[in-house]
Amino acid sequence: MQGFTMPGARRKRRSWIILAVVALALAAAVVLYFQGAFRGVVRRVSATRLRCVSTQDIKPFGSDILYYDGDTLFCINSAGVEKWNYRVGSGASYDAQGSDVVIWRGTQLSILNRNGRSTYDNNIGDEIQFARAGEKYIAVVHGSAVSGEENSTVTFYNTSGEDLDSETSAYQDMLILDAGFFSNGDYAWTTAMDLYGTVPSTTLNTYQVNSMNTGTADLGETLTYKVIYAGGQLNVIGTRQLRKYDYHGTQDTSGTVLVYGWKLIDDATVDNKAMLLFAPTRQTNDVISITELRCLFGKADKRLTLPDECVGAGLFGRNIYAFSSGFLYKADINATRFSAVSMPISGEATGYLGMLDNGTALIAAGLDVYAVTVP
Repeated sequence: MQGFTMPGARRKRRSWIILAVVALALAAAVVLYFQGAFRGVVRRVSATRLRCVSTQDIKPFGSDILYYDGDTLFCINSAGVEKWNYRVGSGASYDAQGSDVVIWRGTQLSILNRNGRSTYDNNIGDEIQFARAGEKYIAVVHGSAVSGEENSTVTFYNTSGEDLDSETSAYQDMLILDAGFFSNGDYAWTTAMDLYGTVPSTTLNTYQVNSMNTGTADLGETLTYKVIYAGGQLNVIGTRQLRKYDYHGTQDTSGTVLVYGWKLIDDATVDNKAMLLFAPTRQTNDVISITELRCLFGKADKRLTLPDECVGAGLFGRNIYAFSSGFLYKADINATRFSAVSMPISGEATGYLGMLDNGTALIAAGLDVYAVTVP
């Protein structure tokens, strides 16, 4: 007798086969996703112990690392290989942006290019308070910081040490707080505080280097501690508000954001917009123990709760990274949760020192420093 299968049973079996095939395809897709097939190559987290120690003045320099051991400034790559060194003596400070490094000690000013070659090394004859390196120019703040007889001066140099422009009159009875460059390094900004007013007041000045003062803005009584240029605007961050100004010092009031209780810990420029990462001020004081983050990016204002107490956090690309004693946490700006990866370092992480341009985080573990490649 021939076997006979009911049409309904045949259809039911076909449906189960189709469901099984779909399930297998979905499972394969999930595996491929986590292997990075749909997201480009996912980098393996690796760590290299560097020869510097965490108490030395360590700063990212593009994809390299600078550190000062109290006598010599060293440049190493993320694999720990020395690229150059420059002896500056004791008591020096330095700043590095773009492709140049500026070093100051007393009245001595030195400018180095990316390869560690000195393009200027001279005594300027006046006590240097601080200096800032830019893409094209160097800003040097010198003179008496607090005196009714003398004034602080900002002098702009090119990277060969040629004196291009100086400004003193704008800083009569003012303490210059900071300086920097923007708009491809052609413009500069400074912040200064009135020393003798009835209330502390901060002023923002902008300049076209070697040309003219382009603007002034009264920032009021709140302390301004960071100025970041992105999208054609100066993002001025204080202890109370984030405010935005153009290069004339005219405020865009629609860009004001209340940031009271939050401290900026990192920034990046993504899609020509400022990406600003904050942590609660109370968690960034003497002992850094961060449990919450806030990220401002365009119109987005996002709060993120960390899975664990972290010793620091930073930005790379569109991603937020946080570092606990043993784990690296990652989330993009649109994520609802962090992913976690164990950090391959000896001992527990105790600090975050910055992010290199190649996506390598500098992590302190006691005195040891590790270059950790983030995923």
